Amino acid sequence: MIPTLAAPRKTASDRFAWRAEAMLLRAFWCLSRGLSPMRAARMGSSLFRWLGPRLDKQRFVHANLQLAFPELDADTLATRAGEVWANFGSVLAEYPHMQQWRQLVTELEIAPQSRSILEAREPAIYVAAHIANWELAVAAVSGLGVPLSVVYAPQGNPLVNELIQARRKSFTDCRFVGKKNCVRSLLTDLRDGRSVGMLPDQRADVGEFLPFFGKPAQTSISPAWLALKLGRPLIPVQIERLGAARYVVRIHQPLLPQDRYGARAEALQLTTELNALFESWVR
Repeated sequence: MIPTLAAPRKTASDRFAWRAEAMLLRAFWCLSRGLSPMRAARMGSSLFRWLGPRLDKQRFVHANLQLAFPELDADTLATRAGEVWANFGSVLAEYPHMQQWRQLVTELEIAPQSRSILEAREPAIYVAAHIANWELAVAAVSGLGVPLSVVYAPQGNPLVNELIQARRKSFTDCRFVGKKNCVRSLLTDLRDGRSVGMLPDQRADVGEFLPFFGKPAQTSISPAWLALKLGRPLIPVQIERLGAARYVVRIHQPLLPQDRYGARAEALQLTTELNALFESWVR
């Protein structure tokens, strides 16, 4: 996820910082747009592999890697942190090329049951994680002809938020819904025949504490709740980076609501299964 700032404040210094950050992003994207997708991704990777460890966010990256991989020594953790930043730089540089998402996706794997749901344009809840280039999950599903309403967390910098949303306008029949108080809108869209896209692995301000990398993590159960509420399939979408501007998209078998334990317990069980799947992708 693109790092967000604190809640917006209307001070002169904040407005200056927002403008400066937006100008840097525009310049970076202008440079990236003039390169091929592969060269842009490599440029972004090299830049952020150097820059990232010098930013305040490095301590969060390092702490999360320690939590996920406690067996790694300090040197290996530092190398992994560099790879995290390199991937982020590549993703940022790939934004200007996102409208040609099929140039970035070299492999598209669709599980048989999910293929039938896609071909029938059956409303579903598609869930992905913030790994590789997470934007490709939205680009690929909507690009396959699925009308999609995507939940997103607005950036703290409103100018950067506008720039990102402008890039996303190239996605086919896709609309973005701010995550605050979005459930009613999503229910309406699902009933109207649209599907929903969510990236529920980000930090949740409210949710249930469920296992993730062996620790209780506050986790949103909204995707599972929506699936159970309307009896819709919950379909995981995995993005894996193969190289610079080269990806495989895997649309997995749906996690089907079965009402095995009652609504609340079933939502917790489905979300626990989803957390375990995300953890396996990260590992």
